[in-house]
Amino acid sequence: MGSSSRPGSRVVREIDHDSFEIDDVTYVIRELVWNGIDGRSYDLHRVADDVVLTEDKSFNAYPTNAQVAEVLTRHGVDVELEVCVFCEDDVLLATAHRHGRGWVGDSCCWDERLRATE
Repeated sequence: MGSSSRPGSRVVREIDHDSFEIDDVTYVIRELVWNGIDGRSYDLHRVADDVVLTEDKSFNAYPTNAQVAEVLTRHGVDVELEVCVFCEDDVLLATAHRHGRGWVGDSCCWDERLRATE
């Protein structure tokens, strides 16, 4: 039995979640499914050159906007966070939607009802 048959030793599937743009650069969270285990890992990729920005350490759960911002900042990307007026989570300003006097997170609370008010 080779090392590739050990549980958690190889990626069997990659799932790209919704991409987002900051300063005309596209990024995506890529979910990695490993052989023989239930656990998943998540990496932040720059799409244009498929660079893994979380190469040093993947996330064990889908990353929060604050975690994404921290990684991007370490890579020299100027990232601003705001607070969603509904759930009060941190949201990436580049992907947030203006609503009333505040911001609504694209990934947390922005839905069809709010889209209709644009």
